[in-house]
Amino acid sequence: MTTLTYCKGLPTPADELNPIGFTELEMFLTSLSDIFYQATVEIVNHLLNKEVKFNQSRWNSLMQQKYGLSKRYANGVISLARGKTASAKECRNIQIKQL
Repeated sequence: MTTLTYCKGLPTPADELNPIGFTELEMFLTSLSDIFYQATVEIVNHLLNKEVKFNQSRWNSLMQQKYGLSKRYANGVISLARGKTASAKECRNIQIKQL
């Protein structure tokens, strides 16, 4: 999964800012980050439930319907959730505190 880093180096012209002082890209990134967070939390909670086997295609469809994500973004959210879960389990096994 690719990480997007947005750096604002130079002052933005006033005509490109909305009434609360953000550009269109900043508004888009702010709204999308909340959707990604909610979707990732939902998948991680399901992955930690050991009673149910994880079905990626079903979850991919669910993320597309529930959060309006494309297939590519849904796969990215699933990969992120699986990576976070695997990392947390590994850190617990070797008794390392994860920040």
